[in-house]
Amino acid sequence: MDLFGAVQLRYLLLSSVIFTLALSCNRVHEENIPPSEQAEEARADLFRRTDSLYLAGEFQPVLDSLLSLLSADSTLQDEVLFRMLGLYHGRAMEDEFVSLLDSLELKGFGSLSGWKVSALDLAGNPQRALVYLSNGQSALYAWLSWEIDSLGFRVDLPDDHTPGDVFAMANVSLPRSLSQEMLDYLTGYEALFPSVRRVLLRELETLADSAGFRGVDILNKITRSPRSESLLIEIQAMADSGSFEYWDSIMSGGAFACSTAVEEVLQRYPDEYSPRWDVVDQLAPGDDLDLLFEYSNRGDFWHRTGSMMAVLLQQENYNELLQSAGSLNLGDPDSIRARAALFRAHALRGSGSPGSTYYPAYLAFAAQFPQHSFAREAAYNAGKYFDCEQEWSSAAEAYLISLRTSGSWGGDERAHWRGGFSLYMSGRFNEADSIWSHACERWQAGYWRDEMLFWRARLAGEAGRVSLRDSLLHTVALDHPWEFYGLLAARRLGIPSDIGFPVNEIDLMDNSVCSLAVEMTASGFGVAAVEMLSEGSAGSPSARAAALSLMGRHGCVLRLLRTLDTDLRESSDEMLPDSLLCFYFPSPYRDLSLEATDSLALDTDVLQGIMREESYFDRLVVSRAGAMGVIQLMPGTAYDVARWYGLPFLEADDFFDPFVSVPYGALYINRQYGNFNGETPLFLAAYNAGPGNATRWVDMHGWNPEDPEMYIEQITYRETRMYVKKVLRSAWIYERR
Repeated sequence: MDLFGAVQLRYLLLSSVIFTLALSCNRVHEENIPPSEQAEEARADLFRRTDSLYLAGEFQPVLDSLLSLLSADSTLQDEVLFRMLGLYHGRAMEDEFVSLLDSLELKGFGSLSGWKVSALDLAGNPQRALVYLSNGQSALYAWLSWEIDSLGFRVDLPDDHTPGDVFAMANVSLPRSLSQEMLDYLTGYEALFPSVRRVLLRELETLADSAGFRGVDILNKITRSPRSESLLIEIQAMADSGSFEYWDSIMSGGAFACSTAVEEVLQRYPDEYSPRWDVVDQLAPGDDLDLLFEYSNRGDFWHRTGSMMAVLLQQENYNELLQSAGSLNLGDPDSIRARAALFRAHALRGSGSPGSTYYPAYLAFAAQFPQHSFAREAAYNAGKYFDCEQEWSSAAEAYLISLRTSGSWGGDERAHWRGGFSLYMSGRFNEADSIWSHACERWQAGYWRDEMLFWRARLAGEAGRVSLRDSLLHTVALDHPWEFYGLLAARRLGIPSDIGFPVNEIDLMDNSVCSLAVEMTASGFGVAAVEMLSEGSAGSPSARAAALSLMGRHGCVLRLLRTLDTDLRESSDEMLPDSLLCFYFPSPYRDLSLEATDSLALDTDVLQGIMREESYFDRLVVSRAGAMGVIQLMPGTAYDVARWYGLPFLEADDFFDPFVSVPYGALYINRQYGNFNGETPLFLAAYNAGPGNATRWVDMHGWNPEDPEMYIEQITYRETRMYVKKVLRSAWIYERR
């Protein structure tokens, strides 16, 4: 689809909307109103069908249903308009939504200005939204004005103020303008709006030294965070409060907490502490070496020697550090010898030595001193290095050393996965199977369990154990239906995936947080509603995700559900349930993807998968590299596409309009697709890491289209490995929807 086709599609959609609206409004009085119970059941069923179609990317059928429902039952107006706003906002069609609202007003649906304000503000156009304000909306006026020029306001809350008014008043307030009574009042809203919490902390930081200020009382009422903890520490220090045990316990809490606690201990409890190296290591990067030396002077010779190593490292005096680390003898205490071995590796790394020099030093440290608190992580990092270098025997040994050290840490499950893979590539098949089997039992909902189950099945097949292979493939397909290897296992077995996309009834008005989101959006505070649903701590994540999805904020939904999935895996050996997958894999640009790939070799589902993983369907996102929009198009890429295909050069705003940018992105991706003969894993690797790297990996490992996982798992860039698997996973899911 060319640029002119994209624009034409927008106008066709708008024309269809107006035509459908006219039909809907003309037949409203001809419909029979069912009895109350039947109406309630019909309403739930209609919303369920409508929401299901919406999440599958069916724009026109959803619009038809919503307009029919709006005409049939005026009591559902806010619920319908909330969904309708999301239908348009999720596709960057806010202007068309405002035009539709104008038509609805002419048809007698009353003033819908609040919905217009929310739509335009959510689209990043607060200046246009101001046009629709009426008298008396001072808080909303202040909020929109603040978004435009960031100038603070003083807003007095009316007696009948709403949560949206409070949100606006707090965010636009000038520093030091809020009374202690108002700050105390705002604590009742910080769980709804994290931005209110940030305003509270800003005010507490500026007023912390004021006479009679009850900062601790207010801090104890708000959600704890690193920033609030730092402020509490500062207030405690200024008040000379806190026991020795308190200050000693927070010395490992970061640079600020550490330096403040050390100052308090040296001043108030100089004879009660025993200096520790973990404290020294946090003090060393700071500017106050006098504080470090004063703290360390209470230690013995070995402690002071170890402390000096931290100072030399911070000063980048690597030669002297290497000399100090190498001057110890076998008879010296194990603690200082372990520290010397670790800082020797630090010095080699800092001095610019290659990884082939300093990673073996880290590994030697971990092997010699397995009880050290950093040994497990040091060996794991060495394993990652050898893994990327594809030195499989060294990688396997490093991962195994990591797992033999004391303690545990966040990389343990992945150490089992990649350690097992390194063993497999080294021909140590029994050890690989053993380590994978142990990990699959230990992490029932692990991040890498589908990988390990699948490769155990592969091992079994290579050993001629067909029954075990098929059993393991069935297990991974059943237990991990929406993850890469679960889907690949189902494809290998030739069975339908167990994945489902059930859409349960979403009753917005039966949930206090969701109903508040509807109310705020109707009154113009759509941005506040999004913040409450996506970042607030009130209400269940699943209900908030459903409401956000209906608002068209798919990027917020994906981030929220990804956090929920992490919490479930780490706290309860569960993972994101099937009931939420319809929100986790939305399809807001399905018809646009079909149009954009209509004359291309590129698969529509792959294009949708790329958009999901590149931007989470957030059309306003800009990457650190400068890629923009839902398809993360670079200006240089867009320029090349325009030049290659004789298309208009894009203006700045075009990158954020999916109807313009997606066709350009599809043309570029299709070119990569053709360069690699339509082999999806290869062109995805090229798209993420560059064609040269993708070709280099083919030269290194070969390519077998019947065995894509062997190529993927030998990609030397971890980010690219994950990218290829994620896009393929998403594409396969969209293929099944």
